[in-house]
Amino acid sequence: MALSLPASLLVLGLFTGTGVSGEDPDPVRVTGTLGGSVTLPLQLQAGEPVESISWISRSVSMAIAIVTLAEAGGPDTFYEAETRYRGRVSVVGPGHSLQFSNLSWKDAGPYRAHMNLRSSRITRTREYQLQVYEQLARPRVTLSSRIGESGHRIFILTCEAGSRGGSVTHSWLPLGPRTVVSRGGSVLSVSSRLGDRALNFTCVVKNPVSNSSSLPVSVPSCPGPGILEGDTVGETVTGLLGDLAILPLEVPAGQEVEKVTWSSGELVAIMQVGPGGELVLAAGTQAPYSRRWSALHPGYSLQIRPLRLQDSGLYRAWITLHSPSINITKDFTLRVYEKLQEPNITVSSWITKDGACYITLICSLRQAREDVQYRWAPLGQGAVMSHGGTTLRVSWRPGVSDSYRCTASNLVSQSFSSIPIRPLCSASFLPCSLKKEFLLFLILGALQIE
Repeated sequence: MALSLPASLLVLGLFTGTGVSGEDPDPVRVTGTLGGSVTLPLQLQAGEPVESISWISRSVSMAIAIVTLAEAGGPDTFYEAETRYRGRVSVVGPGHSLQFSNLSWKDAGPYRAHMNLRSSRITRTREYQLQVYEQLARPRVTLSSRIGESGHRIFILTCEAGSRGGSVTHSWLPLGPRTVVSRGGSVLSVSSRLGDRALNFTCVVKNPVSNSSSLPVSVPSCPGPGILEGDTVGETVTGLLGDLAILPLEVPAGQEVEKVTWSSGELVAIMQVGPGGELVLAAGTQAPYSRRWSALHPGYSLQIRPLRLQDSGLYRAWITLHSPSINITKDFTLRVYEKLQEPNITVSSWITKDGACYITLICSLRQAREDVQYRWAPLGQGAVMSHGGTTLRVSWRPGVSDSYRCTASNLVSQSFSSIPIRPLCSASFLPCSLKKEFLLFLILGALQIE
C-alpha cells in the first residue's frame, strides 16, 4: 500500500542532520553490472525496535525510498519518492535491503540507510558505495611493426577494450622471453628474429563484473632467405603520405577466382565479382578503412588512398579459387613516408690549431623517423661522419671548399641544406682585437638577410 509522508520526513534524504548516531566508519562497497540488478545489503540487529528505514542517495535531495515496519506482525508499508529511481527500487529480505534494477551509470555513488528506532531520537546509519561497470565486449587488437635498434622486426599488438568504465585490466597469452608488456598491459611488443615461427596471441580484458578475450592474432614468422631486405615480409611497397599505394596482385592464369580477401591486423576487405560482372569490395571488420581501400581494375590489386602513416605494416591477400578449391596467399609490406623538409645544420663546436679550423656540424630534421639517410659533401681528407651520418667533423684550411652540404633522403623524397664555413673559420684566424667587430658584422648581415 502507498503511504503519503510529510515533507519533514523526506528531509531525511540529506546526508547530514541532527540526532544521528551509530554511523559505520567505512562504507560497504557494492559492485553492479550496467543494466542489471544489485542489492545494498542490510541486516537488522535481533530485538532492535526499528520503526522505519530511509534509503538516501546523495544525488537527490530526498529519501528515494522509506520502509515503515509494522508492529505485531502487521504488513510493512513501502514509500517510493518521485525521483529518477522510481519504479527501479524495492526492498527485499528480512533486513529490508534495497534492490536496484536496470542499473545506469548515474546510479553509481554513495548511499545511506537511516534506521530510526521506536520511541527514540537515535538513528543508526549504514554507508554504501555503489560502483557500476559494463559487461565487457570482445576486445579489438591492432597489429603494427617497426624495425628495432638491433635490426630485428618488432611487432606491436594494441588491445582496446572499448569500455566507458574504469578498472579494466589487460593481459596477454602467451608470454615469453621476447615479449614486453607496456601501457598498463594494453600493448604487447614481440621481437621476431630470423627463423622464428609464427605465433598467435590473445588479449584478455577484465573488470570487476566480467572478462572477455580477443580473437587470436597471428604474428607472422620472421622472413627467411629470399625475402626482400631481410626485414620485411613478402613484396615491399612504398608510398608518400597523402598519396596512394597499390599492392599489386596477379591471379594465376586460367584460374577462376571465387574471392580475394585482403587483411592487415584485424582489418579485412573482401573482393569478389558482383552480379553485373564488376569487382566489388566489401569491408569486413573496419568500415572507416573501407572508404580508403578500393579494388584496382582490372584484377584484384588493392589501392589505398589517401595514405596515412599508420597504414604502414604487413598485408596479406588470400586468393580463393573455384576449381581447384584451394587458397593462395601473397604477403606485402607497406611503408608510408613523409616528404622530407629542408634539414637544419648547426655548428656544435670549432677550434683553431696549427693553422687549421676544426669544425663539428650536426644535420637534423624536425620530423626525423626511421629509414632516413644522411650524406655530406664534399668529403675531403680527414672528414669523419658519425651518429648515422648526422654528424660531420672536418678540418678546414684556406683554399678548400667554402661550404658543406647535408642531404637527407628516404625512399620517396630528399632534401638538402648548406652552411658556409669560410666566414666562421676566418673569424677564428682574426686577431683578438678584431673578432668582436667581425662577429658583429656577421650578426648584422644575418639580420639584414632575414
